[in-house]
Amino acid sequence: MIRPVQLTDLGWFLLFVCVSVFMLTPLAFMLGTSLKFEEAVYQYPVRLVPDEMTLQHYIDLFTRPGIPMARWFFNSALVTLVSTVLVLLIDSLAAFGFSRLDIPFKQPLFLLVVAAMMIPFPTTLIPVYVFLQKLHWLDTYKALIIPPLAAPFGVFLLRQFFDTVPRELEEAAIIDGCGNMGVYWRVILPLSRSVMATLGIFVFMATWNAFLWPLIVTHSLNMRTIPVGLTLFNSEFWGERALTMAGATVCALPVLAAFLLFQRHIVKGITLTGLKS
Repeated sequence: MIRPVQLTDLGWFLLFVCVSVFMLTPLAFMLGTSLKFEEAVYQYPVRLVPDEMTLQHYIDLFTRPGIPMARWFFNSALVTLVSTVLVLLIDSLAAFGFSRLDIPFKQPLFLLVVAAMMIPFPTTLIPVYVFLQKLHWLDTYKALIIPPLAAPFGVFLLRQFFDTVPRELEEAAIIDGCGNMGVYWRVILPLSRSVMATLGIFVFMATWNAFLWPLIVTHSLNMRTIPVGLTLFNSEFWGERALTMAGATVCALPVLAAFLLFQRHIVKGITLTGLKS
């Protein structure tokens, strides 16, 4: 006789399967369409897996004149990687200060950081744009990288985790001759790999998929990132659906690869963040 708990587990399993199929079907359609010949895209009934496949659309993305896809990909990769590294460095240092150092007005300053998360991005867009214009940073990598580095969510997330690290480990490191930076580098960071990976993938995904800010601060074709470039690309080649889907696949693959690579750390980091030892 099957126990009720087994029926419950089976029900949850079937629910997860249905949700997974529902979420993966658009991705499968996108990939399948990108591998079809153009005339097969409009065939009915629609087939997720084409009878004949071709990689010509991916070749056209990087070789056809007027489509600087390689430059867009390079821009997105450079901005995303540099932004992710800098956010992890800056936020971890700030979180270490809020968590472990005895500094004046630490709690009010941290409350200001938390309050900054409640400010909508559109309210700061125009002042930051004017500031960058006066610095002559528009249409440069500095405009794409530096302003988004102010990430209060990362400071909050890391500070909550750093508070769970036992004080005894810090005291032992100080006895062994470590200063504050030694504690940060040799004790806190090695114990925070999961939460750092979690924050890293969040920043990676947000930066790679960013559309509004790169659209506003760049105006030349060669400075566009992939999300903005794909919008221009789609408006110009809207009749070539397979080619458009190939561009969308190229845009989505790095995010999917990063998530699959670090998903174990993401789950662990979210689980541990905020728990008190």
